[in-house]
Amino acid sequence: MKKVIKSFIFVMAIVALGACNKGNADYEINDKNCATEHLKTLPEDAKRDTLVEGCMTR
Repeated sequence: MKKVIKSFIFVMAIVALGACNKGNADYEINDKNCATEHLKTLPEDAKRDTLVEGCMTR
């Protein structure tokens, strides 16, 4: 029973970490994320401003 619980906790930790990193993929500087259509879908915040600045200077 302890192995099942440890396995479950391990899988849930991996899922949680995967979910955390997904949001950052929208802010990586690349051709797809620098497209005007993509930038319009992002909320106006500091991460979006950093992405716009990075797109302009590349």
